[in-house]
Amino acid sequence: MKESKKLQNLIQLDKQYLFQNYGTRLPVCFTHGKGCILFDQDGKRYIDFFAGIAVNSLGYNHPVLNKALHSQVNKILHSSNWYFNKEQIEAAMLLSKTAFPGKTLFTNSGTEASEAAIKLARKFGLSQSHKKYHIISFTNSFHGRTFGAMSATAQEKIHSGFGPIVPGFIYVPFNDTAAFKKTVKKYKGKTCAVITELIQGEGGIKIADSSFIKEIDTVTKENNILFIIDEVQTGIARTGKMFAFKHYNITPDVITMAKGLGGGVPIGAIHTKDFLVDYFPKGTHGTTFGGNHLATAAAKAVLETLSKETALNNIRKTGELIIKELSLMKSKYPKLIVDVRGIGLHIGVELSIPGQPLVLEALQKGLVINCTAEKVIRIMPPLTISTKLVKEGLLVLDSIFAGATV
Repeated sequence: MKESKKLQNLIQLDKQYLFQNYGTRLPVCFTHGKGCILFDQDGKRYIDFFAGIAVNSLGYNHPVLNKALHSQVNKILHSSNWYFNKEQIEAAMLLSKTAFPGKTLFTNSGTEASEAAIKLARKFGLSQSHKKYHIISFTNSFHGRTFGAMSATAQEKIHSGFGPIVPGFIYVPFNDTAAFKKTVKKYKGKTCAVITELIQGEGGIKIADSSFIKEIDTVTKENNILFIIDEVQTGIARTGKMFAFKHYNITPDVITMAKGLGGGVPIGAIHTKDFLVDYFPKGTHGTTFGGNHLATAAAKAVLETLSKETALNNIRKTGELIIKELSLMKSKYPKLIVDVRGIGLHIGVELSIPGQPLVLEALQKGLVINCTAEKVIRIMPPLTISTKLVKEGLLVLDSIFAGATV
């Protein structure tokens, strides 16, 4: 991919002044966007099928979000959690309405939401027994990169090089009901929580079986264990319902969220059943920036917009279209495409070859996609994307699959 002088200069400055922990970035610098279209440093147009890792839920320059942010910037950005905060209260009210009645604690990111959930679970368990601090998580999960969240993540590559992880985490194969029940029995009276994603995003868009999740729900209730669902990537309407757990007809004790909640403004949260508020009394947890006026004004705008039935219908309609067309491509390119899976606009295309070269080719052709778990193309456009733009993007994707060498 030929780099312009503008881009070459940015790449040089990046290497000079920034940590290189993200490796070789994709050769583009986006400067602005409109709707679900991005533009780079040279004015080139791109269809966005990635939404900044499912963050830009309303796309770019959405009038409702822009109005909310501009209005808040002209009032107050931050005051701290020493004081009452109208925007924070309003956002929390919307979470109780769209998730389940309960209590919300705002953070700044998904990994901080995981940390808060882990601390809350430990406090809950240890209030009953000094042995009740273990947390079960599942293979190929991802819950964040800070120490507690990293320890909950059952992937050795995430732990490697950082020394001893936080003790008390037990890893069980994902979607293996028998192994889960055996583990709960082994650690009877010692397990305070179970944490899982319903669609493993970083793990390759792997969907939890309904029977598996219902069994976890039953077993946790029977054993007084908290059920924590990580909705960081799936929450805020990504799957066509406001939260992915609603597809399973259960209500967890705790959900974590971030990414799409602020539409691009950094924010995370845990939302819990009412009884859990007693386990975080004064001084047990907090954050300086969490839920400040600007972030929660953004969250309020996003939640109000995406909870409308017209928005949810668009997510379901465009998601069904993408999965239908990708399934046809699977028949067309059987040696290349191993599987197509997803719910709503959280979609994965598993390939028989590494996916990163196809990501680069897509970028050259004006389409932004992502590869996770080495061979899974991840498609997560802004939730406001139109059918017309979906079709245009899929034509580009088809041309890339057609030229791929297996």
